[in-house]
This record gives sequence, C-alpha cells and structure tokens, in this order.
Amino acid sequence: MTAENDVIIALHTYGSHRVVDPRTHQQVSAYKMGYTDATAEVLLTVYGAQAQDVSSPQAAYRYIKLDIPVTVRYGYLVVKITAPQLVQVEAITRRRLRPATYRWQSEQWWEFPNDRQGEYSEIAGRSGPSFSPASLLVTSPTTQEKTAAVAGISIERSQHDPNKPAWWWINGETYPHRELLKGQGAKFSGKRKAWYWVGWELPATIQQLAAASNDAPKPTPENPLSPMVQPSDDPCTVEEAAAILGLPLKQKPPGPTVNPRWLARQNLPAAPLAMPDTPPPAPPQNEQVEQALETIKNRQFKPSPVVAVPHKGLIPIGQQYVGELTGSVTGHVYCFGYAVHEGVLVYLNMGGPRMAVEAIRAKLSKGEIVNLVQWDGPAIELTVGENQTGRYTDFIQHIPEAKFTSCILAHEWVVAPNYGGKSTTFIFHTPDEQAKLKHHVHELVKIPVFDGWASYLWEAGRVAMLVRKTHTGGEIGLWTIDLDSDAWTRLLTGGLEQGVISLPRLDDIQSVPMSQSLPVAPLVLCRIKHR
Repeated sequence: MTAENDVIIALHTYGSHRVVDPRTHQQVSAYKMGYTDATAEVLLTVYGAQAQDVSSPQAAYRYIKLDIPVTVRYGYLVVKITAPQLVQVEAITRRRLRPATYRWQSEQWWEFPNDRQGEYSEIAGRSGPSFSPASLLVTSPTTQEKTAAVAGISIERSQHDPNKPAWWWINGETYPHRELLKGQGAKFSGKRKAWYWVGWELPATIQQLAAASNDAPKPTPENPLSPMVQPSDDPCTVEEAAAILGLPLKQKPPGPTVNPRWLARQNLPAAPLAMPDTPPPAPPQNEQVEQALETIKNRQFKPSPVVAVPHKGLIPIGQQYVGELTGSVTGHVYCFGYAVHEGVLVYLNMGGPRMAVEAIRAKLSKGEIVNLVQWDGPAIELTVGENQTGRYTDFIQHIPEAKFTSCILAHEWVVAPNYGGKSTTFIFHTPDEQAKLKHHVHELVKIPVFDGWASYLWEAGRVAMLVRKTHTGGEIGLWTIDLDSDAWTRLLTGGLEQGVISLPRLDDIQSVPMSQSLPVAPLVLCRIKHR
C-alpha cells in the first residue's frame, strides 16, 4: 500500500551508461545526469549510501550509480519520497537554474521551485515528463519496497474504432487484486505494466473494485502546492495580492463629503480660461533615437561608394572549435560556432557523424534543449524557446569519404526577416560588399533610402542601439538589427533635417549603372571549409 504523504517525483536523465568507477577502476552501470541541473545532488541526498557518484574529473556529465532497482520511464527516474525528503529536495532545486526535477500532484507534473521561479510551476510543451505514473510500480529509497505510484484504482477506456470492443486499462494498486482481475478475464500487459480488459462493457465486479478503492479517504499532503500555482482563472483581490507580495496596504483617508451641486457651482471660473496658441511639444517617441541624432549631428559622413554585386555569392564564414553538443545522441557532435539572442539560439554550426547531427537538428526543431559543453568554459543550454517548433532552416553538406556531415542551422529571424512590424533580424560580420544594412532599412521604411547613406545608417543605428553585437561563440560575427520602422524613419528624417545626410543629385543617380544599384540579399550562404 502507498504510505501516507508520499510524494512521486521524476528526475531527467540521459539513460544508463557503462562507465569506469574511478575508485575501483571497474566498469559499472550508472545513470547519466546533467552537470548543471539538480538531479545528481537530489539522488545522492534521497538514496544516501545507496547512491555513488562515479564521475571522472574530466567528465562533462555526472554519473550516479544506484545499488537498488529504480523505475525508469522515457528517460525519467520515477522515485517515491517522504515529506521530510521533499523538503530537502526543494532546498536543493531552489539553488539551481534548471532543476530537471518534477513532482506529480493534481493529475499532472509540476516543476520544482528553482532560481528562476520560487514556486511550483506547470511544465510547458515537451520541457518535462508527459506520461502518467498511475500504472507504475515505484520503489521507495526508504523502505526499498515496490508499490503503486498512485493510491487507489483508476479505469481508462480506449476505443479507436467504434465498431470494435473497447480496451479498459486498470491502473493503480492492482497487485492485491490480481486473482480477482484474472478471474474476470483481465490480462496483464508487460509493456505497459497494467491490467486490461477487452469488451463492450466493463464487468460489474471490476467497477465495484475501482469504486471501493476510490471511496477510501485520501491523505492530505503535508506540503501541498502553493495557492499561487493552483489552476484558477479568477483574479485575486487587493488583499490577496498584498498577502502574496508581503506588502502592507496603505489606507486611503476618507475625503470630505460635499454636495456635488454646491461643488460645481462654487468652482466655476469667473472668466474663461486662456488657452495657449500652440500645444506643448510632445515628448520624443524613442529617446535613444533622439540621443543618437544629438550625438552625431556634428559628424561628417562621406557618401558610401556604390559597389557592384559580385559574381561570387558565397564567401567563407569563420569556424572555430567551441565544444561538444550532447542530448541523448550516439556519437560526438562538435560545435564550430553559435549565436544566442535573448536566450534563443539563432545560429549553430556543427559537424559529426550523420545520424548524430540529424538527431541534434531534430531535437532543436522540436523545441527541445541541447547542451553545449565548452572546452574552455561551463556548459550552456541551447534552445529555440518554449512551445517553438520548426524555426530553423538547415544547410547540410555530407562528406561521405570522411563519414562526416556539416550542418548550419539558421533561425527564421535570419533567413526570413519580418518587415511588417517590430521584429529582429541579423547580419553576418562580412565585408560591406556582401552584407548591407541598407537593404533591411530599404525594405522596412516607406521612404527612399539611397546607397550613399549606408555609412550614416550604420553609425547612427549603433548609437541608437538599433544595431548591436550578438552573443556568439567561435569566430562567427553576428550583428542584431532591430526592425523598428518608426525608429529608422526618424533617424533618416532627423539626419536630413540636421544636414548630416543629404539627397543625392540627379546626375549622381543617373550615373549609377542599374546592375550596381540592386540590393544585396540579407543572408549570405556560406561555403563550409573544414580544417
């Protein structure tokens, strides 16, 4: 039977691996954990002497060896802990940015409190376990007994074809009633670890068994979820908000009670108010743009030369070994450059065996997290963001003779800029002949943009923080461009008003060949050169 106040938790792992124990120098089976999450420390705390850390000093992951059997489901260790152990686990996860530890309550999984969120939070998308532990037998580290994860018996009906009998899955504490279920014609599924019965109607005996087990009083958990994370669409009151934030309410002193008619009669002005002839100037919409115009108004910008579009449209982009990409893949995938903008991976250059590279590409396309273990720094997480799928365009080159595949992933912000609203795009740090900021501004604003203004746009955009460097790794250079049409329009009109830039003469426009005035595409595809 399930003990009162027991808690079911799930810990994310990368599966079981054979590693060499640094103490005994023998191969042992251990679970592979993330180096930056809280799973390894949680296992060592919960299992105590029954868990051993067999990680080598050079390992990029933590390897934990368990001396007792444990339930594994889709790469997650499902463990039953007590209320005092739950307090210890919460203390561990609150110190980590990514706990990778989840709690089962209210028929769903909740992420443990962490450094980002101080309370339990619902998991989003594929960021946590998606299975139900109702049909699992879970071992407790304290008693070392394998019992049902969920108290009581639950019935689940599955019928894909209305013309065929339904499948009735019987989950929960069914072990004491196995003879009764077998006598009613139910069978046990070794793959799903649950009893099932096939038929149009479930036998009355099994229905009574499930009803009797569910009618029993259920224990109240000692450490329930915070009321802040309970699913409710009702807005909180002012008193509840003050209690949550821990701030005292300031009582407003009562105002004088007067007759509205008397107030209106006494406060009438003796003479009409004198309105100003001109309204006061409106505050600037973008303070950074105005400051940029004030900063560069005295500078002199030479007209940028118009460069012909080169016949060779491919240029090499710098590559440098950064580290190794991992994420439940077989084989070594090496990273030769990456770029991250506000926590979102926008560019990734990787190479390795074909199947391993495809696995990394598939994980990122599905919105999952990939770890980058840097050779000269701590491991970091690369992701496209929560609930974001299919955001990357891949450029793959296979080298069969070397059994090597090179792949570049570019976010849709890079390959398909959105000029319809305020968004973001990126340009590579390449010679001016290949990457032009002027092209993006020309597509964004509704006024003419001339080639001679390119140097002004670059300098003014950097001062106004519309053009800034992107966080990158390796030899790749990437610039972040804010596609704010109002800000860029104000930079152009302000530059014309202050005389920093001027309209070109008609003779200069007519002297430019048509083949040289074509805009250059914003994204330059790269020829990959492996060292």
